[in-house]
Amino acid sequence: MKLADGKDAVRDWINLCLSKAPKEVDGEKIPDGREYGCIIGRLVRGTIDRPAGTSHPRYPALVYPINYGYVDGIFAGDGAEQDVYLFGTEEPLEQFEGKVIAVWHRFDDVEDKWIVSLDGKDIADDEILRGIFFQERFFCGKLYRQRHRMGLPRDIC
Repeated sequence: MKLADGKDAVRDWINLCLSKAPKEVDGEKIPDGREYGCIIGRLVRGTIDRPAGTSHPRYPALVYPINYGYVDGIFAGDGAEQDVYLFGTEEPLEQFEGKVIAVWHRFDDVEDKWIVSLDGKDIADDEILRGIFFQERFFCGKLYRQRHRMGLPRDIC
């Protein structure tokens, strides 16, 4: 499927991802039981290694429209520190502190991308998807907005 240009590209990308979402294995349905309640709402700090306006180190034509970095000291499924897309400023940053407001789960990769808001304010799904489209269009995934479950102490997460 070829993605449309312009405003329809994000919509087409989401529809493509939804069509590729794993639904069953060996004839058995897979429940969508991903649990991000211990991550979403957490305050994190980290390093920006790809500031807004810079090019990807291996793909120079891919320019980061938002700050991209990692959470210091938290490691992801790929063995590297946990990647984040940082929302809340268009200015290039070196360090950040913010609140995880969502998680982008890639179906075709071993890691998730945390969506962090500098000021802790919520951001609409459409704005997040438009912001990460520049890179995530090469993958399929789903945006999770699950909140921390009531009654579960955060320290057991």
